[in-house]
Amino acid sequence: MPAEPNPFQKIPFIRIFILFLIGILIRHYLSIDLRWTGIVCTLMIAFLVIFWHNRNFSSLKIQNLIVSAVIVLSGMFYPASQSKTLLPLQQNDYFLAEVCQKPAEKANTFQTILLIQNKILTNPEKVIGYFSKGKFDSTITTGDQLILLCKLQEIQNSGNPFEVDYQSMMHRNGIWYSVFLNRGSYLKTGNQVNRLGLKAEIYRDKLISMLTQAIPEREERSVVSALTLGYRTEIDQETLDYFASTGAMHVLSVSGLHVALIYVILGFLLSFLRRGKIGTALFSVIMILFLWFYAFITGFSPAVQRATVMFTFVIIGNGLRRPVNIYNSLTASAFFLLLLNPDVIFDIGFQLSYLAVLGIVLIQPALNNLLELNNPILKWSWSLFTVSVAAQFITFPLGLYYFNQFPNLFWLSGFVVIPVTTLIIWLTLAFFICAPFHGFAMIVGLVIEKITHLMLFSLKAMDAAPLAVTRGIVLTPVQVWLLFACISAVIIYFQTKEKIWLFATLSIFFLFQVTELQEKMGTMNQNRIFVYNTKNMMIHLINGRNNYLVTKNLNQLSRSEESAFKKVAYHLRLNPTQIRSCDQSDDFQASDLIIRKNQIQFENSLINRRKSNLIDLAIYQNGFKSVPEMQTISLGNPGFGEPTGDTIFNTKSQGAFCTDLNIK
Repeated sequence: MPAEPNPFQKIPFIRIFILFLIGILIRHYLSIDLRWTGIVCTLMIAFLVIFWHNRNFSSLKIQNLIVSAVIVLSGMFYPASQSKTLLPLQQNDYFLAEVCQKPAEKANTFQTILLIQNKILTNPEKVIGYFSKGKFDSTITTGDQLILLCKLQEIQNSGNPFEVDYQSMMHRNGIWYSVFLNRGSYLKTGNQVNRLGLKAEIYRDKLISMLTQAIPEREERSVVSALTLGYRTEIDQETLDYFASTGAMHVLSVSGLHVALIYVILGFLLSFLRRGKIGTALFSVIMILFLWFYAFITGFSPAVQRATVMFTFVIIGNGLRRPVNIYNSLTASAFFLLLLNPDVIFDIGFQLSYLAVLGIVLIQPALNNLLELNNPILKWSWSLFTVSVAAQFITFPLGLYYFNQFPNLFWLSGFVVIPVTTLIIWLTLAFFICAPFHGFAMIVGLVIEKITHLMLFSLKAMDAAPLAVTRGIVLTPVQVWLLFACISAVIIYFQTKEKIWLFATLSIFFLFQVTELQEKMGTMNQNRIFVYNTKNMMIHLINGRNNYLVTKNLNQLSRSEESAFKKVAYHLRLNPTQIRSCDQSDDFQASDLIIRKNQIQFENSLINRRKSNLIDLAIYQNGFKSVPEMQTISLGNPGFGEPTGDTIFNTKSQGAFCTDLNIK
């Protein structure tokens, strides 16, 4: 009986990618002496060289094992981002700066990215620049050269628990500092910097200016700019919330969907070239060049790079008239990006986009075949529905882990955003082509604005619907892996019909329920106090699952402040939070909490609020203060920066404070 073909022979990049990834993860999470690893790797390579031509079956098996081990060791050796020695930040200094992005208006500042250098810096540094709105020079744009007099400030998290690790995210992008610039602390030199990366930004700025003339409504224009050019800095948080709660956030990031649409549109327009060897070669070259030009004008975002690399592999395979295995193309592009930047594996977009494509390729065909429809409209609708379900099915564990919510109407929003996004990309491309004919281009711009307005209206209606989104779902890393194991077992069961995989699915799901019960039991006896790093005073008192939020004014909590304590409530599985004001004339008293003006007694802790922006906290156990070094806490010192946060409880970060107490 002939041996069954090994699937890895047809898609070798799957094994290469997985083994190389294992090596990177080993180096990231474990402290290993690479000198001994290098000796072992050298010995293995020498063994391969000696026995490479030995065709004995057992030797071939050994050779495969050694090759696999060498790939893992190569991943361990591969250079990743290292920790950086930060400069002492004590006083103002002069810097020569390049404006890398056109300043975007935020709530209190204009934000941009600057490339700075001076005699102290060994290499030019990318920093986040915040311009004060007072007398801001609105003529500053991409490519301008500035002279700065400022002090570098290390990017820090706010210290509030369970928030996004903004600092690490910036570090992965090569940004370690920020600067705040008042009027008079910066001066334009009049010189323009000409670099390839800046030219892409300048060209995109010109395209956005054209859209500004044709689409005066700011919300619609910001969405169109994000959909077509990857420019998201003008989008308001409220608009982002509409897309997030309806499961349509992915369309706002220029990524695989958009590159795929450009690929289809361009393939349709250039289909006449696909005749003969010369025509096929010319078609492939034009397609690849245009896709990379599109990546160029969208700023070479990681998502666009991933999709462009993958479609480049597909185009090359088709051009060589060789069958293209989508799994091979997918893992080959992922491996290529891993070689460029090993830290990309920790990027949320990288994880979600590749899992979504894998789900569509692996699951969608089977779902689509469940119904045989002859009506083309119904067939298209069913296909669109199955694409949404397949992508959501395989990515929802990570979505819950990172965002703690599930968009219940994701299947419905797909019927709106995907066809409308396709239409907007087609029309925007036509708008830019027709730009020399101003009158006609303005008509196209008006049509784009109206279509975008209808899409936003639909998403807002879905967001307002009852149960549009389920919030407060928190998973541990172990639970995420258990869910992925359960999903894998389900897929294998439907492919093989072997009952052992059905039993495995039920067993894994039972383990998941056990971990969930364990997490809930662990919250019964927790006793914690959080003092949040926010502008308003916010003190969160937690006793088991009961909890109180004491604030200065109940009606002054901002969206970000509400989000801060709700994240804690979600992660610690708390009951609905009771919000109390410490400035009310009437005192409040419960079994574990007494609030009098400027004084809070919570179990064995006593909190006194001063007139200044300070509080005194004393924890008494057996009559003695247990944490005297944490007695005085500064409230509300978020700094001038934009969103910050940390997943670690930090007692020294800009006023944020947390303590775990046994206060009973």
